[in-house]
Amino acid sequence: MNGIISDNELMKLYIARDVSASKLSMEKYSARLIRLASTFLSDKRDVEECVNDTFMKAWSSIPPQKPIDLFSFFARICRCTAYDIIKRSKTEKRNAHIVEFTKEMEECIPDIMSKTELSDGKLETLMNDFLENLSRDNRVIFVRHYWFGETISEIAEHFSFSESKVKTSLHRTREKLKDYLFKKGVSL
Repeated sequence: MNGIISDNELMKLYIARDVSASKLSMEKYSARLIRLASTFLSDKRDVEECVNDTFMKAWSSIPPQKPIDLFSFFARICRCTAYDIIKRSKTEKRNAHIVEFTKEMEECIPDIMSKTELSDGKLETLMNDFLENLSRDNRVIFVRHYWFGETISEIAEHFSFSESKVKTSLHRTREKLKDYLFKKGVSL
């Protein structure tokens, strides 16, 4: 195929169980996923393992899942895989800020694996609704920190804010999220 394959064409290949889907996905998305995994993992071998595992898990997941946005789907798998690598690591390779914000989020988002009444899709819908109602700055700060793994100092530098302002924004947003989920009937 000439040029970059579209996500629609990739999905057709996945659904047809054509092995070229993985190869073409790697060509299209590896660089972006390597950058994402690198924000969580400091060891190059862990990053490579994370990205390779991402494509293997995607291959196993499609079908039955049929994601509309393939990069977002891969990014979600990549983040979860990076977290798994961090959890299993018992050495200095652990990034302190990842451990910190994982604990922060555990305070306001339930573990869906242990809660049968809350599906992954329901949590995704609630999170999207919550984020839509935040101010642009608060939403971007929250997503940059908790989704892309940027440190408080990186976010502060990007926005020309003080680190204190970023920390306050993150704290208040977590509290709002906790209240929002509680009002929607989601318990920790």
